[in-house]
Amino acid sequence: MICKITLLNILGLVAALLLPSPALADPAGSTSPTLQEIRKKGVLRVGVKTDASPYNSLNAKGEVVGFESDLAELVAKRLGVSLKKVSITTENRFQKLLLGDVDILLATVGDTAERRRMATAIEPGYNETGVNVLFKPGYAVDQWEKIRQTTLCAVQGSYFNKPMIERYLLNLQTYKTVRDAQLALRDRQCTGFLYTNGALHNTRLLPDWAGYTMPLPNALITSMAIFVRSEEKGSELDLMLGNLMAELHRSGWMLETGRKWQLPSTTWLTAQKVMWSATSPDGKLDCTRNKNGMWIAACRTTEYVSSEEVSGLQALGLRLKEQFGIDLNFVYDPYDRTQFLRGLMYSMLLIASGIAISLSLGMLVATTVDERDGWRHRALRVLMAYGRMTPPLIMMYLIFFGIGGWTTREFGISLSAFAVATFCSGFYTAGLVMRALLEAAAHIRKSEPGFVLRFATLRRTEQFAASPIKQSLINLSKQTMMASAIAIPELLSASSLLIAEKGNIFLTMTALVLTFYLTTTLWAKIINRLEAAVLRRAVHP
Repeated sequence: MICKITLLNILGLVAALLLPSPALADPAGSTSPTLQEIRKKGVLRVGVKTDASPYNSLNAKGEVVGFESDLAELVAKRLGVSLKKVSITTENRFQKLLLGDVDILLATVGDTAERRRMATAIEPGYNETGVNVLFKPGYAVDQWEKIRQTTLCAVQGSYFNKPMIERYLLNLQTYKTVRDAQLALRDRQCTGFLYTNGALHNTRLLPDWAGYTMPLPNALITSMAIFVRSEEKGSELDLMLGNLMAELHRSGWMLETGRKWQLPSTTWLTAQKVMWSATSPDGKLDCTRNKNGMWIAACRTTEYVSSEEVSGLQALGLRLKEQFGIDLNFVYDPYDRTQFLRGLMYSMLLIASGIAISLSLGMLVATTVDERDGWRHRALRVLMAYGRMTPPLIMMYLIFFGIGGWTTREFGISLSAFAVATFCSGFYTAGLVMRALLEAAAHIRKSEPGFVLRFATLRRTEQFAASPIKQSLINLSKQTMMASAIAIPELLSASSLLIAEKGNIFLTMTALVLTFYLTTTLWAKIINRLEAAVLRRAVHP
């Protein structure tokens, strides 16, 4: 009975994952209450911020101008109505939208899952945004991990405050406006100002902020989108705005307007222009809407694609997320999956290279120094003993950051992280291989006093040295994870990147542990097979 229930449960789980789910999207082009009201009054009320140059700010005449203002004016023109810009703040912008004080939000709003639960995001977005820190003069750091427990100024209501606190253990002092946070930084009430990278970039260019720096890489990169009320999802307004955004990317209007207002970067806008302009051989646009009124999955942010819109491994990963809350982003997200698999490939290559170095170097030195006592041979023994007794991670840091830093500074020559990691792990294990072979030779000399270890006699030691060598090689495969400290493409680093961008710490680390276990098990089986083959050859030459 227990087996029967278990089997039924498994079949039910498989069916839940593989059978199609009901359509989630509302009928495309349904009636839009907001659009009806806009047309009735002849006015489009757009919620805008005035403290986020170059997106929006006040000019000398007190007018709201910027990238988003140009976009708002174009939307109103397409609707055939006048435009009213309603000043809002980061803190109250969604409240204004939900209460009906504005018709749409066009106010540097990052498109996040949490915000999509409050309102409807228009796809595609109109630019991307990330998070950075503007530091006071004299404070130079290059990694987020180095500012843990640091007190930073921030703006109330910013979507990134909570995840940045959780991921980087920051202490935030929040203020109602950007101006208040800036003044607090100037008054040295905090070490830096945590805010969107675009706004910080433009602040840093002002004469009053000379000397302030942004040395950190951008974090929490996401697109910025127009938001409308939740009930507008799939409505005429939703589709009209989405089609307009796609058209503006396709025509290059977004890109040119971004350049006009000197956005910090137009790389994302350039990529969007290429994607939305792409056509098939028959001349039809690649990015089109499906029967539910949604853009096809290839043209949407992967995070918001449902399992019914895709197939294969991506559909499986999304169904796990939707039905069981198991968010394996490196399964359903093609980019993250590529990063993870690339990291796995580097791990396997690193292990294979380390094993090759260990065996070849260990055998070469063992056959060179056995039964020889010259000063060169003694020095070689000491060198290998140093390698055997020095942890690989310390050796990597010494060579890569010590010697590598010197060669870069003096000669402009940078050491390969992968090569250094391979050599250090191989050199460490080569010392163990050498010792195992020398001990095996010493054991043979107990019964054959004239035995000397050379390449011609190496096979005689196999049955005595195979077991310790095998264990050393298995340990090498386990220690490979430490190489991620410098070999950036390695698996652990790829996983760390996914954690930093997605915040999926528990599941990503669990998957990493399982991958580590499976990788180590695979190499253990390979090494066991090799050991068995070597021993058979030793016994039956």
